[in-house]
Amino acid sequence: MATVLIRTAIIYILFTIAIRLMGKRQVGELQISELITTFMLSELAINPIQDISIPIAYALIPLVFLFAMEVITSFLVTKLPKFRRAFMGAPSIIIRAGVLDQKELGRLRISISELLSELRLKNVSKIEDVDYAILEQNGQLSVFLKGNLQASNGIAHAIIQDGDINYSALDEAQKSPDWIDTELGKRGLSLCEIFLMTYDEKGVINIIKKEDK
Repeated sequence: MATVLIRTAIIYILFTIAIRLMGKRQVGELQISELITTFMLSELAINPIQDISIPIAYALIPLVFLFAMEVITSFLVTKLPKFRRAFMGAPSIIIRAGVLDQKELGRLRISISELLSELRLKNVSKIEDVDYAILEQNGQLSVFLKGNLQASNGIAHAIIQDGDINYSALDEAQKSPDWIDTELGKRGLSLCEIFLMTYDEKGVINIIKKEDK
């Protein structure tokens, strides 16, 4: 019994530290890679507790390895746009100006009843009241009501993130890379200086420059 308790305490402490270091979001807000890692960590942690014949190192080594992989993946996701898109996907616009995108809904394999249920949970009863409904990368649905129901300049497209052009957002904003060059040139800025640049439906541009390190 003492052996089981000691093993449980060791794995509990390491598992808790790993989860804390991985992030602080709720389960519903985890990215796919984070959710997979969490499930694998849980399975690895429980085996040596249930079977004391399994050396505890069989859990500790994979646990540390998975944690390292998650840290590396998180770093690459923040630095490499193509890597970020492959691992995290991209937001999907389901409703635009009260019009439902049925093709996108089908591509995402979401039924109309599921969508209506999600809208009701956000106190929205009619699709035509919605300006934008966006399925975010973490599976959550963001809803923006039309101007007469909720003051809004429309969706703010994040067209530059950490010095990289977000081409899918650029397409949504119906702008080109040349337009970005022109707007940055007006401000005497270069792409590598930009941490975040957004463009909304009213034509408002907001720019956050990178902080000096």
